[in-house]
Order: sequence, then structure tokens, then C-alpha cells
Amino acid sequence: MFRKSLLALTSALLLTSALLVDASAVVPGPEPAAPTAAAAALPALHTEGNRIKNSAGTNITLRGLSVIAPEQNDVCTDCNSKPINELIDMTVSNGWNSKVLRLLVTEVLGKDLAAYDAQYIKPYVDHAVAKGLYVIIDLHLVRNYGDTTGAVPQSQVKAFWDYIAPRYASNPNVLFEVFNEPINPDSWATWKAYIQPVVTSIRSVADNVILMGSPAWSTRLNGALTDPIAGGNIAYVYHLYPNQGPATAANLDAKFGNASASIPVVMTEFGWDPAAAAGSVTAGTTSGWGLPFRQYIDARPQIGWMGWIFDNFWAPVMFDKNWNLLSGEYQGAFVRDWLAGAAATSPCSNHLARGATVTASSTYDASSGAAKAVDGSCVDSGRWMSAVGDTAPTLTVNLGTYKDVNQIDVYSGFGFPNVATGTVLSDFRIEAHTSAGWVQVGSFVNNTKSLVTATGPAATVDQLRLVITDPSDHATDIARVYEVAAH
Repeated sequence: MFRKSLLALTSALLLTSALLVDASAVVPGPEPAAPTAAAAALPALHTEGNRIKNSAGTNITLRGLSVIAPEQNDVCTDCNSKPINELIDMTVSNGWNSKVLRLLVTEVLGKDLAAYDAQYIKPYVDHAVAKGLYVIIDLHLVRNYGDTTGAVPQSQVKAFWDYIAPRYASNPNVLFEVFNEPINPDSWATWKAYIQPVVTSIRSVADNVILMGSPAWSTRLNGALTDPIAGGNIAYVYHLYPNQGPATAANLDAKFGNASASIPVVMTEFGWDPAAAAGSVTAGTTSGWGLPFRQYIDARPQIGWMGWIFDNFWAPVMFDKNWNLLSGEYQGAFVRDWLAGAAATSPCSNHLARGATVTASSTYDASSGAAKAVDGSCVDSGRWMSAVGDTAPTLTVNLGTYKDVNQIDVYSGFGFPNVATGTVLSDFRIEAHTSAGWVQVGSFVNNTKSLVTATGPAATVDQLRLVITDPSDHATDIARVYEVAAH
């Protein structure tokens, strides 16, 4: 979803547990030696009914990751950029266990396709294939389509695939995503008339699985239920972000879940960002959106997915700018653990400080003691609350031993994740105790968020402390803390 990378620019600027069997202008790094077919080729894929299957007829659930477009890898001026081949290596190491790479093609229309392929596509397809990955070549356009001013003419999309499809037709590892996010006209019939000649042309030279987007940023796949694209071996794409509503069956069934019982569906984009502005496309948390989304998708193995995005710049990121994995309510560690087949848990309930010894300057009543701040519960009955009249509450968490703490998340308020106005901690700081003493790691003034995050110090930590100077903006002016979570 290139529009989210543009938002990031203007603001400063995926067969094992991960692929389940049911029962820099960036100059690319040195091009790897061409892989041998025997060593690297995976079983060719095809669609049948509502499933993607391999050549043995086994159901396959594609699960993987998108990486930044190679030609965009030098855009961020204050990022610690990595070569694309190194990013590909990272997606299959350090617990990530990705089995599909979604390779983005962005600034290609009107360019020399032979030169573009040689620099921005083939080296990375070859490298990913050598790593045993399926590769989605994604024509990553976020544009209106058709003949209106500023729209992408059909001829340009067809020209790209007329060049690319025959060159990768014999590669069983490769899938084609024909148009990332067509926007308008928001009409399935108009879209089908536009894209059908492109698919027909691809099918004249290649049988690779085609991933088919749809209008309104690839959110209209239900059109394929009654009027599918002709050509066979087509799976339909959906892109989902928190702005489309809660990750509940009531919401998601109508969007793509019901359709997945009849046609193949692949989520080639989803993601969330707790630091995004309220109401923005990606604004959401692991506990509030990512966890129920995973539970929904895990219950429907016919739906494949590609996490957006394995990057430290394009949003929503999985790493900070120095490639430290973001955890807690950020999506990075959660998506990694999902790919690895780890159990689905909320970061509120699974963290380094859970069960630690806690002391507080005061408590509201017997049911809201300090220990509630590290009990792994982000429900209203699991909060520490300070006493009325304690205008400067403090809470100290003793970890018992020195630990590496990369991130501290503080949840506060009432009604999480949809908190009541004025109930969150207003003015406070987060401190960490190292062998050298207490250091401040975060300071918040006039805070309005129920979840805030601070980066841990470089040194190991044995205690954490909240020092609150303004408990809340509520008439009952007390501190309300669900959890102090260390990761």
C-alpha cells in the first residue's frame, strides 16, 4: 500500500509453519549466482475451488512479507538502510520463517522494462528463489485506472505484463500481482473490462498464479463471486487496515471472509501502528486489532497473507530506523511470532514485568492494588488505581534481576481499547533503573492516549517507575493503570 509510505514521507516521510500444509536509486548488491532448478524450485501452484494448491494437489496457505521497493530504498535520509538481498535473508532467519516474498515494483510505467527488470526485479527474484521462497512480483500501483486524466491506461499495465510474464512463466516460484490497488472507478464491471485483456494476454504465455486486486484500494473482491475474471489460476486480493473497522467476524465476513468459502483469497496487505494518528488508515494496536485479526485468519486456513511491511521506514513499520524489532503493541514481533507458529498472545499479558514485585504511593481500594499493574490483564478489573487526593502518584516495578528491556508500554484509562475521555494518565514520566541509577526514558505532557511507548536504555534494567504529576483530566482525578509491560 504505497499510499501509506507516502504518508510516512510527508510526516517526516511470508512449506513450514509459516507456509502451512493443511492435515539502493538503490543499486542492488552483488547479484547472486543463478540458482539451480533442483536446489531452489518449489512445486508450482494453481487454484482449485477456493484453495491454492501445489502440484501434488495439497492445499497451501501462503504466508509471507512485503519488503520495500528496491528503487525506494534510499528515500529515507535518516534511516539505517539495508540492501534488499539482506532484507530477504532476514525474512528467513532469526525466527521470521517467511516463505513468500512480495517484491514491489513501483516507478516502472514508461521506463525501459529490460533495464528495470535487470536492476530491480530479476536480482531479487533470483536471490529469493535461491532462499526457497515463493515470490510475488507486485505491480505496486495505487492509482485510478482507465483513460481519465491522471489514471493508469490499460496499455501501460498490459505492456508491463507482456514483458514480465513470459520471462518468469517457467519459474514455478513466481506469482503475479497484476495491479496493487486500483482506486476508481469503484465498479467491479468497469475494473473487469479494464483488467481482463491484461489477464488474457498473460494467460497466452504463462500459467503462474495471478493475484487479482479490485477497486477502492483492493477492497471489492466480492465482485468476483458473481462475475469472476476469466483465465484460471486466479486468487483474489484483499487489503485490510484498522480504519476499516474492528477485526471481528461480523465485520470481516462481509468484506472477504464469506467470499473465501467460494474463491481463493489472499490478504497481500495488512498492518497496524499504535503510534499513528487516531483515525488514520493504520492506527491500531496488537491487543485491540492485531490479535483478533490473527485469530480470525487462523480459523480460516484458506486465506493466505502477506504482512505489510518488513521495513524501518515505509509504514506501518516492523523495526525502528536502526533495525531494532518493534514489539509490544507494534506489529513487528507479533508478525514474526505468527510466521513462526507461536501461540497468539496479547503483549499486555506476555511481557518481562508480569508478576514482578510492585509498590505504589497509594491505592484507590482493596481491589485496585499495585500488583494489578503487572498482572497481564488489560481489562478494567485489572488496573492499579491511586487514591483520591494523591496528586503525585508513583508506581515502582521491581524486576528482581537486571534484564534487557528494549521497550516499555504503559496502558492507562478506563474502557481499553476504547477509553473514556479524560481517564488516561495526563502528565508523567517513565524511568528505568540501571546499575548507574535512575534514568528517564519517556516523558508525556497532556497525554490523551491509552497506550504510550518508551524505548528502554542501552544498559540492563532491574526496576521501572512511573512518576505521575497529573493523574488525569477526569473529575475523579486518580491514576488508572492497566499494565506496565516491558519487552
